[in-house]
Amino acid sequence: MGIDVVLLGYGAIGQAVHRMLGAHDGEVRVLGVLDRASLADPDPAARTARTTGPDGPGSGPRVPVLDLATAIERADLVIECASPVAVRAHGPAITGAGTDLLVASLGALADGRLRAALEAGPGRCHYSTGAIGGLDLIRASAGTINAIELHTRKLPAALLHPGLPGTLRSAITRVAESGTAAPVFSGSVADAVRDFPSNINVAAALGLAAGDLDLVAVDIIADPAAAMTRHEITVRGDGGNYRFGIENFPDPANPATSALTARSMVSGVLRLAGRGPHFI
Repeated sequence: MGIDVVLLGYGAIGQAVHRMLGAHDGEVRVLGVLDRASLADPDPAARTARTTGPDGPGSGPRVPVLDLATAIERADLVIECASPVAVRAHGPAITGAGTDLLVASLGALADGRLRAALEAGPGRCHYSTGAIGGLDLIRASAGTINAIELHTRKLPAALLHPGLPGTLRSAITRVAESGTAAPVFSGSVADAVRDFPSNINVAAALGLAAGDLDLVAVDIIADPAAAMTRHEITVRGDGGNYRFGIENFPDPANPATSALTARSMVSGVLRLAGRGPHFI
């Protein structure tokens, strides 16, 4: 038994997921990866990619690079470890062909049309819990929730990315230079995803679990002294009020994301492969 998987994206997160799944090869078999080159060229010519080994990037064992058609044909599950762009570009083809997809870049699903396309199947679209917990409680409370507040605190460097609007870039840079924490963003999930597409998947996860992304208000604080990424979540509803405080160490290989992200993805894959315990 077990399931066959392909990794969509093979950067820091993809390689971390691959390494951790290596301890469970009786339950999960990694067939190969889809990288930028193979997605751009339908004939990857039997290329392989090197993993990060003890001597740094490129020093680990090789893994087969597949084209998208082969991945869809052979895999039971494609694990997205890439970006919202990759979800938009390739997700509908994957689930539309009947292959399941695990999405880590939940910010992409702020687009309702994309979400509908992914969920139309016949392949199933699964959402990774990512860097937070409590989503089971929020999902159970869907329909009774009046508001969700997310306050995220990160290092300024973890918030900077090439597509960041100039005003936000200037604000975050000023915080970094001042050495004093300050708020740099306040808005909706859609606004947060627009400005921080790879940094704020937590906000989309909360809205998806609640069944309405418009319930979520997002505040982002840049903190030059933040040793950990902190998410403070407040949920108010007719059935009760809930508060979660989550502090994650940044991933050393990719400070924009938390070290928990890859572990959460592996945990989800193992559940899909039948590994318990199963809480429902």
